[in-house]
Amino acid sequence: MITVKGKTLMLSANDTFMTLFQAYGALLDGTETIYFNINAEPDGSAPIKRIPCGIDRLNNIISIYATKSEMSVLEAGKTYWYDLTMDTPTGLHMTLIYPSKLIVREVMHSD
Repeated sequence: MITVKGKTLMLSANDTFMTLFQAYGALLDGTETIYFNINAEPDGSAPIKRIPCGIDRLNNIISIYATKSEMSVLEAGKTYWYDLTMDTPTGLHMTLIYPSKLIVREVMHSD
């Protein structure tokens, strides 16, 4: 089993989103498809965004990157829920991080 530690994430509204997670318990070989899923509800019943993740096989790192325009669908001042899911070429589907909070904060500056 692969485990990835999740925790509450906070981000500024309309900013580029980048974060990393490290997988424990198994080596990622790069054939996996991993998604960072954003939902309005913790049970996944109201999906907002699904972001494909990068995989660093050397360090067993899962990387998430989304542009500010991709993240503009999230409203400032709201709390969403995220999880990580993985699919393998052999048909395995598993949840790597159970639902955790994703808090979108107001931007405190003007660009």
